[in-house]
Amino acid sequence: MLQTTLSSIPEAREEYLGSSIIERTSRLHTFNDLGPADLCNIHKHSVTSKKNAEIGTFLYFTGVDTSNSASIAAHLQSLATLIGSKSQYWFGEKKHWKVPELTYCTYNAFSKVDMRVTVHIPGKFESVVVSNDGKLIHDKVSEDEMEKLWNETFVSSIVRCLIDTTDDDDENKIGGLVEVRKLNPFNNGAISKEILNNFLNSFEKLFWDGSKLGCGVDIPQATLINNYLIDGFLKCIQLTQSYDQGLKILERLQKLEPSVITLIAKVYLMKDEEIIAINLINEGIKENKRDSDLLLLQTQFCIDKKRYDLALELAKQTVKSSPSDFKSWSILVTVYTKLNDFENALLTLNSCPMNSHKEKFTLRRIVPLRGGNDDLHLPSPVDVTLDEVSKLQSTEITFEQRNLDPQLVNLPAPNLKSTFAKSYDLLTEIVNKTGWEALLKYRAKVFVMEEEYRKDRKNSSKQQVNISAEKLEGENGENGTVTNGNIEDVVGEADEAASTLGVKSPSKQSVESFENEFRKKRLCERWLDNLFMLLYEDLRAYTMWQAEYVHFQAQQMEYKKTTLEWEILGSLAYRLKHFKEGSVAFANALSGRFSSKSTRQMLKYYQMERSKVLSKNSSTIAAPNGSSTGGMANNSNNTSNHNYTKIVGQLNEKILECCIKLLVWNHRWYCEFSPTLIIILSDLVSKDGLIKIQSQVSAVYSNSINVSSSGAATDNGNHGITDMMDDVYEFFKYNSIAGADN
Repeated sequence: MLQTTLSSIPEAREEYLGSSIIERTSRLHTFNDLGPADLCNIHKHSVTSKKNAEIGTFLYFTGVDTSNSASIAAHLQSLATLIGSKSQYWFGEKKHWKVPELTYCTYNAFSKVDMRVTVHIPGKFESVVVSNDGKLIHDKVSEDEMEKLWNETFVSSIVRCLIDTTDDDDENKIGGLVEVRKLNPFNNGAISKEILNNFLNSFEKLFWDGSKLGCGVDIPQATLINNYLIDGFLKCIQLTQSYDQGLKILERLQKLEPSVITLIAKVYLMKDEEIIAINLINEGIKENKRDSDLLLLQTQFCIDKKRYDLALELAKQTVKSSPSDFKSWSILVTVYTKLNDFENALLTLNSCPMNSHKEKFTLRRIVPLRGGNDDLHLPSPVDVTLDEVSKLQSTEITFEQRNLDPQLVNLPAPNLKSTFAKSYDLLTEIVNKTGWEALLKYRAKVFVMEEEYRKDRKNSSKQQVNISAEKLEGENGENGTVTNGNIEDVVGEADEAASTLGVKSPSKQSVESFENEFRKKRLCERWLDNLFMLLYEDLRAYTMWQAEYVHFQAQQMEYKKTTLEWEILGSLAYRLKHFKEGSVAFANALSGRFSSKSTRQMLKYYQMERSKVLSKNSSTIAAPNGSSTGGMANNSNNTSNHNYTKIVGQLNEKILECCIKLLVWNHRWYCEFSPTLIIILSDLVSKDGLIKIQSQVSAVYSNSINVSSSGAATDNGNHGITDMMDDVYEFFKYNSIAGADN
């Protein structure tokens, strides 16, 4: 099992002793929703040097057991012992530190207070409670209240580490929060089950306060069954496969709150018990026909089963039941798109309520680095290495960034946030089915275009048609009313190259019929009009890339791009739903050097391809070809089954390879907990069994030394990977994950 070492502790230097805690205190009133990662402040004293003998450092943590002050004190004590155990290279100098004092700060997102524990070495530890205005309130808290505060703090910490998506979206760790150590709270040896049970039981107690933690970008306001606490609970159930335990808790809550039936149905769907889930959804909708959460769940189920005809009426009812939720409108757009009803898809997309003020939860830096990266001590862990991953140098990435093709770096679509990014994804689904020219025709048919507006003004003696709509000025979240007088401004933002956005109105049309047609149309929201322009830029860049690529092939010339450029092209293709072309770009990116982003995208592609194969195979089994008879049919089926098994096996191997490389990369950046990767590996174990996965890993990534044909021993560059995977296997066994016992 991997041990925490000095090389797995990132630190940042403080401006002066205790400045990180002072900075955190000054920002407490700005913490929203779940708040930031835990902060650990370390007072270090050099025993080998008189120069700069005392300094303060800090780092962030997630996944530490914060259920009480004693567990935090134990964590701090072990950290102090580790730092004082041996000397280390500290900004080029070999130094030996002793740690006389450490302070740990963890945010209670329910009561909006900071819980702090300070350990004096040798000696005692003490804890205090700091209100969001920076004042100590420890003396005013009773013993029962303190127990409640620690329980809330523990749940806040677990939810933060469960729903943080930083590792799924990282950009090679440049510019992001790197001085953070992420631990798996449910893989802590003998007390793992205790921590899991503690979290699930605490969830039941705090269920009624879940909305205090905030919610994702899809809904405007947190509700009892739509909030970060619920998200964390469901992720925990999925991660640890504690379905039965979770269901018992939810069934108790349902007796007090009927809407919990939605969560029960979700857990049954996770458990692959679809019939029970659908029966529950039907029962719930009979009781409350306006339950938007149940309707949404049923709609998504119908979409997954490709029954778009059934999904349509459900999606409409969902919007009627919850007209202010983006998620309700977005699923109706999806259904219309699946049914090829692109006019209604565009009109519905135009009506989506946008949450411009919200962003998805990620861990952010709270204490600024006054000296920039010069204040960061980021040692490279040497206990787990894989050559292509571990030898990546930041100078390579920096060089690529400086020499990046300007046409690629200026694409604006990747900068979209919140519901605007989700809306753009819906728009690309439409254009992927229609093509650009057809999309423009649909657009002109349902929305008022610039030339139509001008003609209407002229024919109507500049009579205004007032149309009220919520809009976004750029992305600043300001609300206002759009009238026809704004259309010129909106469309005028397009340059000459994008003039195809405006489609000419029919010629020689009578004023009366034109006005009637005009009044049937809608005004396109400014934010949607902007998305069309971004889509145009993406399509132009994609078309140029493909044309250039074909030209180079025809000339039998090598088409050269840097890893970063291939990565941008791959992301561009993925945004436009050209996944095959995108996978080629990401594979080309990885042929140059390792890239965590490209590896994640290839992982996504392999999963999509496997889903297609599994879906196709299940359809073949459900509806076998009746034209073949006798031995011919048997031979055909045997060949088909062999090919199917071979393809799925190859994809599983590629998925496993991607996961291992990303786990090594995460370990290099002090992250031992990625729920996404654990869930993907759990899926592999459930299909192939743990013994097969262990054998595959040992065969490829063992620590053994290779022997070349000349008889010389060569280091294969693999160190500690099997030990790292043993930690994952232990997690599977502790939590009795499906397939872990075979």
